[in-house]
Amino acid sequence: MKDIDSVKTIEQAQVPEDNTITLSTGVVLRGKQVPPLVLVKIMAAFPRPKIPTWINPAMGREMENPDDPDYIERVKSWKVESSDVTLNALILMGTELVKVPKKMPGPESNEWVDEYKLLGIPVFPENKNWRYLTWVIYKAAPAVEDLDLVKEVAGRLSGISEKKVEAAEQFPGRNQE
Repeated sequence: MKDIDSVKTIEQAQVPEDNTITLSTGVVLRGKQVPPLVLVKIMAAFPRPKIPTWINPAMGREMENPDDPDYIERVKSWKVESSDVTLNALILMGTELVKVPKKMPGPESNEWVDEYKLLGIPVFPENKNWRYLTWVIYKAAPAVEDLDLVKEVAGRLSGISEKKVEAAEQFPGRNQE
């Protein structure tokens, strides 16, 4: 029990009281709460795919088939899509820019936007929110660990932990109607 308390103390000491998030690039963001209803609406907009059923002749009844290959692919796609939208909400609404390293172009710079355009992805440089969200994802937080840190801090401030989100995604009866 003593070891668990020590780990908790160390973990708490690593989270600054002002909820700053220092990314691998040196960019500093501040985490803040995402309105809970936004996260609820995102979850509602992306219901988990329904498990297909089949008639089991031996038992004479309909049974769920979670091993159906098409269902497994739909669940993978659902996880990617819903996770992407949730992460976007956590970045856009759950962070604010505190500091950009001197030699790094910030969200308002066209330098990174010109580079991003070459990827062939739709761009909306006149939209301030698009600039911030895309800059964080593309330039400020290039490592998976950066995004995990944003999810952890903004999620915690919004009342959800990454473990709770993962548990909800894995719960077999979630959004099954």
